[in-house]
Amino acid sequence: MLPQILRGLQLKELGRYADAESAFKEALAQEPNDAFALHQLAACQWQIAGRQKDALATINQAISVEPNDSEHHILRAFILCVLDRPKEALAAAQTALGLAPNESGAYTAEAQAYLQMENWPAAERAARQSLALDADNSGAANQLAQALRLQNKQAENDAHLAGMLARDPDDAFTHANAGWSALNRGEHRQAEVHFREALRIDPDFDYAREGLLNSFRARSPIYRAYLRYSFAMQRLSSGARWAVILGLYFGMQVAKRFPGGIIVVALYFMFVLWVWVARPFGNFMLLFDSFAKYALRPREKLEAAVVGGGLFLGIVSAIGSFALRSTSLELVSSTALFVGLGCIASSFPFSMTFTNQSRMGVWIFGAVGGATLLATVVIILALWLPGLPEQKGITNFFMWTCIACLASTWLGNVPALNKRG
Repeated sequence: MLPQILRGLQLKELGRYADAESAFKEALAQEPNDAFALHQLAACQWQIAGRQKDALATINQAISVEPNDSEHHILRAFILCVLDRPKEALAAAQTALGLAPNESGAYTAEAQAYLQMENWPAAERAARQSLALDADNSGAANQLAQALRLQNKQAENDAHLAGMLARDPDDAFTHANAGWSALNRGEHRQAEVHFREALRIDPDFDYAREGLLNSFRARSPIYRAYLRYSFAMQRLSSGARWAVILGLYFGMQVAKRFPGGIIVVALYFMFVLWVWVARPFGNFMLLFDSFAKYALRPREKLEAAVVGGGLFLGIVSAIGSFALRSTSLELVSSTALFVGLGCIASSFPFSMTFTNQSRMGVWIFGAVGGATLLATVVIILALWLPGLPEQKGITNFFMWTCIACLASTWLGNVPALNKRG
């Protein structure tokens, strides 16, 4: 074995993936078709942020050299999962199983693909098969915990996690799963303990960081209600979610025909709209927490300031407008009303802009939110400068941007346009 490969393996073991990558590339400069070196290089690139596409190209090269090595296909499956291509990942995992039917890692890769495809029973089955072959496979054990939680098999999941923590109390992934399980039970303080422990073990573990943020937000009863709704929806298939959404919509249409139906309609719209802004508004509240705010990333802070701050300003302005309506300050009241409507409406597309991983979604939702704020400024200028031409056209422009903001909450259900980061 070349000394560069030995050095690369040592650096990889230490988690110095960029340095290990350089060592493996030196080895490949001497032996370009060394499949082992290519595999190790891909494994390093996979761990480096933003390098997953390079990792995929590298492992594809290794497969071209050794197409019958199941380990290459297993790694390819995990890389495809990170690239959010779970169907291709599943095909790669099943290719590995065809080559090595008793390979625990292949079932682990299959379980990961099924988790991303939101096929919880299949993920559970694959994780159990992996554990049957290798009882010490912690990755499969944590996948099983996720699959059980997402099927609401709470008692079985809690027992499973308790056994895992007893065997390895220093596993960050297990603590994070225990935290999410506690959140699912509504025990946000216990969840916070597990998430803190997971981050103590692995400070860069985003799965635990997001859980910790949710446990902080869950201090609010309103956010806890939102979390219960989110967990319930998460347990459903994509088709079932759409059925619930459409069912609520048509139920609202029927309800408004009956006496008191307007209250049902109002509650429906409040519920639907709150779902979209709950997370950034929760982060807005965390900005005022001397500890919790440090768990937020820069983009999350920006989202919290724009969405949460805008929503707060909008609500205050709308209330102020109604308070001033019966006074002589009619112009101020109208200004406050348009500020309120513009800020509240724009908060919905902006909630899918700053932490959205879909470039197309960022452009679409950002444009809608920006157009709404622009329309708000223009209509306020029209109020204070009545000499502006085509005042009716300005009002129509404002109304259409607000309608577009409401429409964005439907577009937000399209996965290709709304990928959370």
